[in-house]
Amino acid sequence: MRQVSLREANQNFSSCIAEVEAGERLVLLRRGQPVAEIIPYKEKGKLDPEREATRARMLASMRKGIPMDGKPLTRDEIYER
Repeated sequence: MRQVSLREANQNFSSCIAEVEAGERLVLLRRGQPVAEIIPYKEKGKLDPEREATRARMLASMRKGIPMDGKPLTRDEIYER
């Protein structure tokens, strides 16, 4: 995460945007104090590869169920009232 003064960001806006497009996060400073952050845009619903892998492992574990008394329970059985 790089810190950039508002003046520098204003004078070099296109290069700042190019950095953000490359994945860099920029913190904008006014008189040395952070006032804003520019981060790369992520489409809603899209996860980075690491989070997607974690999600896939969790779903596989849920589908498998939790073995109790030698019989795995389904998700519906766990939340049955």
